[in-house]
Amino acid sequence: MAWIFTYNELMWDFPYPYQMRKKALLEEHHRSFNYLMTDRYGSPSAPSPGLGFETSGDCRGYAYLVPEDEEDEILQNLQKIHTDRFVMKEASIIVNSESSEDAFFFISNREHPDYIGKLVPQEIVKIAKQGSGPCGTGIDWITYLAEKFMELGISDLATDAVLSVMKWHGFANPNHKTSL
Repeated sequence: MAWIFTYNELMWDFPYPYQMRKKALLEEHHRSFNYLMTDRYGSPSAPSPGLGFETSGDCRGYAYLVPEDEEDEILQNLQKIHTDRFVMKEASIIVNSESSEDAFFFISNREHPDYIGKLVPQEIVKIAKQGSGPCGTGIDWITYLAEKFMELGISDLATDAVLSVMKWHGFANPNHKTSL
């Protein structure tokens, strides 16, 4: 059996069989809008800021314990989903504030051409304003993430900072629950 630590939309949309889902903490890593998303809420001609993962800080997310007989296939599928924008790593996580477990996770690939590094929230909002894809705009994407984190009771500094700048500039989408 293997634990898989999730910090992005996989926290609420994990498409594989699992035996347990628990809140978890991965130390020395944090979420960051650090790559250009060219699918879903972005496109090659109008990319949006993608939510990646960096070293330093701490990150709360969810860990899934996957069955041993499906572990290899699930990890291969997750590598396909994350493409070459991310690299699979393994580290210890703290599950439910109780036990330390080894877990797999995906960190941003700094060598990928879509990697944009650490930008200030104002720059992320500029990219989001121009981003558009089949699922909506970059502003829609950040608003959606903020809603989902709120539903899960997870505070995320990167998303909160960008959302704060969006509020300041009056960007709002009436279709979303989060009041901007």
